[in-house]
Amino acid sequence: MRRLLFYIYTSFVILFVFDLFLNSDVLLTLQGILGMLALAFSIKGANRTYQTIGIVFLIVSLALMMIYHVPFNDLAIYFTSMGLLLSLLYLIPFINHYMIVGGYEQSLFNLLQKNTPNLGKFYVKSYLTTYALTLFIFISTIPLVFSLIREKTAHLSSQVTHQFATRAVLRPFAAANTWSPIEVYIAMVVAFTGSSYLILLPILFVFSVTMLLIDTSLGYAKYRHIKFDEQGDEPDKPKVNVRHLVSLVVFLVLFIATAAMTHLATDLDFFESIILVIIPYTFLWAIVTKKYRTFTRYNQKVWGEHIWSMQNFMVLLLPIGLFNEVISETPLLDQAMESFAWLEQAPLLLFIFIQLSSMVLAFFGFHPLVTLSLQGLFVTPFLDTINPLSISVVMIVSVIANDMTGTFNIPITMLNQYFKRNPYQLTLWNIGYALTFGGIAVLIAWLLL
Repeated sequence: MRRLLFYIYTSFVILFVFDLFLNSDVLLTLQGILGMLALAFSIKGANRTYQTIGIVFLIVSLALMMIYHVPFNDLAIYFTSMGLLLSLLYLIPFINHYMIVGGYEQSLFNLLQKNTPNLGKFYVKSYLTTYALTLFIFISTIPLVFSLIREKTAHLSSQVTHQFATRAVLRPFAAANTWSPIEVYIAMVVAFTGSSYLILLPILFVFSVTMLLIDTSLGYAKYRHIKFDEQGDEPDKPKVNVRHLVSLVVFLVLFIATAAMTHLATDLDFFESIILVIIPYTFLWAIVTKKYRTFTRYNQKVWGEHIWSMQNFMVLLLPIGLFNEVISETPLLDQAMESFAWLEQAPLLLFIFIQLSSMVLAFFGFHPLVTLSLQGLFVTPFLDTINPLSISVVMIVSVIANDMTGTFNIPITMLNQYFKRNPYQLTLWNIGYALTFGGIAVLIAWLLL
């Protein structure tokens, strides 16, 4: 089954890439047929939650097509609307795998353990380590950093350790993802609003660094009175490889630069350019750093698990894409928008509504991609009169804020497997900060009007 899924998913991505240049109806139809096959063969092995959401969206979409007489001739085309996001999700692991093969996380861990006399300073280092690792290995950061926090805070109560880890892991994870070039939520928002990622990048980066400075200052002040034993800084601790850390920064900067140059040279969207460069870029770095064989073997070793996890995204995103396409062909969206037309004259209230709706939906278990999909449909009529950059900033920050407050989102679920607590407890520890996080984004969006 995995071999069959590998051929279907890979062919889907290849056709998407070819169609970026050829813009062929035939290729698009073939890609849609592959999407339908991918959905059919992925449902059985997908997670129950994804199965439920995907099937509901599929049934609702088909029902709407019949009720409003949307032609079924275009059904295959509708299954291509999420091609960009699925291709990104399929290829992003090459970045994560190179990070692991290159041993960058170990260099960061060594830095984290040096000269850490109190919990306040350890909070700052944990935050910065999580922030840096998130840019490369994304969700894999959470168990890696928590294992070190658990070891370093073993002499403290579980309440302190859990609260500390919730702040030092989830908050920087969200802050880093607000501008990360491999964050699929950003790609989805850009697709909805038509904004340029390269214009959004400096705005999101400044926001991210601002939140970093605010929270590391607050965390240091909160925890600095808790001291560590002197043995925490023994001379036999591993040395920090500064050159290795510098190469990590260069790796990311050149990756963004390469994608940006490709974007400018080909006139493709930025995230489409990432899809083009991600494989050659990572393999070139593996060759330059003399890790080509290791990198190749590691990809071969773990790709089966990656294909298995792609089932969830196929089952979720393909029906959502179908729903978005179908509902745009019905009068339902226009009818719903008539009730909210007054928000066009009150953009600040629109921004607050986007932020709060994202948080509330996350509390009740809505997947972020479902939330973004619904919000994308909701904001479309406002894009002609309200600055799309402002709407983009609020949508991006609002959905990513749920990395630290979304009670049933993946980051909280992963961390809570070690805590065994009520997941709403983790949400409560971060909800005040999340509201500040989103509030500052609303302010930035308002200033951009």
